[in-house]
Amino acid sequence: MTRKRLKLITLPWELEVPTLGLASLAAVTPRQFDVAIIDLLRERLHLDEPTDLVGISASTPRINAAYALADLYRRRGVTVVIGGHHATSMPDEALEHADAVVVGEGETSWRRLCEDFLVSPSKVHGLYRDPAPDLSTLPQPRVDLMHLERYGSWYYPLIASRGCPEACSFCFAKRMTLGYRTYPISHVLEQVRRRPAWVKGCYFVDDNLTADVDYARELFRALEKFGLTFGMQSRHEFSRSGEDLDRARRAGCILVSCGYESVNQHTLDGTGKRAAAEVYRETAAAQYAAGLIPSGNWMFGFDWDEPDIFARTLDFLDSTRMLHCSFTTEIPFPGTQAWKSYRADGRLMTEDYDEYVGKDHVLVRPAKMTPAQLRDGIRWLATSYYSVGRSARRAALAVKNPKLAPIGRARLPALYGLQAYQMWQWRYRMVPSLQWLYSRLLSVNKHLYVRDALRRTNFWKSEHQRAGGPTDGAVSLSGPFVSTQGHKPSPKRPLAPSHAEVRNPSR
Repeated sequence: MTRKRLKLITLPWELEVPTLGLASLAAVTPRQFDVAIIDLLRERLHLDEPTDLVGISASTPRINAAYALADLYRRRGVTVVIGGHHATSMPDEALEHADAVVVGEGETSWRRLCEDFLVSPSKVHGLYRDPAPDLSTLPQPRVDLMHLERYGSWYYPLIASRGCPEACSFCFAKRMTLGYRTYPISHVLEQVRRRPAWVKGCYFVDDNLTADVDYARELFRALEKFGLTFGMQSRHEFSRSGEDLDRARRAGCILVSCGYESVNQHTLDGTGKRAAAEVYRETAAAQYAAGLIPSGNWMFGFDWDEPDIFARTLDFLDSTRMLHCSFTTEIPFPGTQAWKSYRADGRLMTEDYDEYVGKDHVLVRPAKMTPAQLRDGIRWLATSYYSVGRSARRAALAVKNPKLAPIGRARLPALYGLQAYQMWQWRYRMVPSLQWLYSRLLSVNKHLYVRDALRRTNFWKSEHQRAGGPTDGAVSLSGPFVSTQGHKPSPKRPLAPSHAEVRNPSR
């Protein structure tokens, strides 16, 4: 029997860290398929080679390009499937450009879809919306099919959980995943064992690695023996315990990224953030004292934000030891409740998906400032925070902390170099002329890899040294693949009451 050829294609927003979505789908693909995974920013797509089935994943900023690619393949008679965040939120729209759309977590639907295709390609049509998988039944992601070396030696992806127990109004996680669940510790440790020798650092791509504190503690204890270096995303409450931070540091954590969102308490209350801005300063100080790089994510343009929010945020950052930050406007992703509400009120400034990249792109007409004030305020804040003087002061502060990111003799130049790199990153994100240049350079990045042109195929696995180490090969699933058992309930944990809750204790 001739093996079918399957291409799994992702269209990232920009040169982001790698994700494991397509590698997870490849892991549950039946053995009758030859599989290729293509990141269109890091690998040339060979359109003319024979392909039977194409799966495309893209978020909102690149969905127009994904639709164009899907239309091209369909005109050539190839069966096309679209999935991901945008397709989950706007499935009927995506179905106009594809034979089928996978909604939500994909493994269960993808397995069924592939089996339908093997019976007859004509059976693949419509929406596939199956139950989410029990994570304990899943095989290891097929990272051996990814060019992970092209993302850099510090961004090797790991995953230990899915979803987030929170329900912030601006976040898409609740629509994409079935609650918060964790993988077995043994599954995570096997990912760590399989990392290639060239890997210097890893990054947990989980939305909230420490949401289940007991699980996080067990995982960190297990990781101590591996000599791992990694970063993670976490809610700020995890940093209340110095013991938990020390345990994370012993496990190899060097960076904690927290979604603080705002120093405006009214914004936190209004978006369902369940956080108290007054404790943020303590959070950053505790992480720094434990030898971790504090990283904060900030959003602007909510209905409670006034023009002074940018100066207030910079004052806060100047008075803390937060060594890295990101800044963006609110992004009401199409199909979400926020998007529907803004659209009904006539406040959406654009429905051009290419503009939904965040940063200084204003998508919603603000309530208490003008669109220009919001755009210019974010640009001012980002370039001020990443100014030469402030970046040098942060690097000097970091050098004085003997527990922070010990990376050998190169420690001092590395910390200064990191700040210089961040300055460049945020200038090409916020300075219009550099934004234009960067957007042009993105499309030519894949041409750095001459070998792709010489090989003339995306099915390179047998010809190229595997980037991800040994693999299971063919998928073997014992017992039911899908199970409603094993899903972890949202963990119960104490949270600092918001100001609104203090004012209204009966809520």
